[in-house]
Amino acid sequence: MLYDGGMTDENCTTTTVRMFPDYADTVLWLVFPIDYEDTGLSPDLIHQLDAWEQSYYEALDADFNWKSAEEARTFTQTGIDLAGQVANELGEEFVVEFASYEHHAPTYTVQSRSPADNDEAFAAFSTIVAELDAEDERAAQLVAEAGPDGEWTAYAPLSGETFTPGKHVPRTEDVD
Repeated sequence: MLYDGGMTDENCTTTTVRMFPDYADTVLWLVFPIDYEDTGLSPDLIHQLDAWEQSYYEALDADFNWKSAEEARTFTQTGIDLAGQVANELGEEFVVEFASYEHHAPTYTVQSRSPADNDEAFAAFSTIVAELDAEDERAAQLVAEAGPDGEWTAYAPLSGETFTPGKHVPRTEDVD
């Protein structure tokens, strides 16, 4: 938590929202990328985040290097500013972390010192976090119920495929 000259509540929990472009059509991440339409953030801020992401891609050359040091600095400074805006809209229960891709730039962590400026954004992110927490609790419950002889699997929701380690399922290209 940010030091404001007073004691902080050590029992207070915060959620970290990570902010970075990564070809996901959003720069906001919890465990996974968060679609802007699910965030409740103000339309102006969403527009700025989208423009910032596009400026990042435009500032890279064909080898994914910065075209210039100035473009890298601009990306970083704008990212810091936007992280502050996101933090203000979400309020003091959220920390926004921005790690610039600029060479040698530190990771910036921003947290509002006041309640959310945007109740809709606070509610949207709180709901997403509650859903993630419930999913984690359910997974822990399933592991506990399975016991020591339980079997691990991975599920890919977009493809609907389930993977079980040790059980190779031949793919179409593997079959002659």
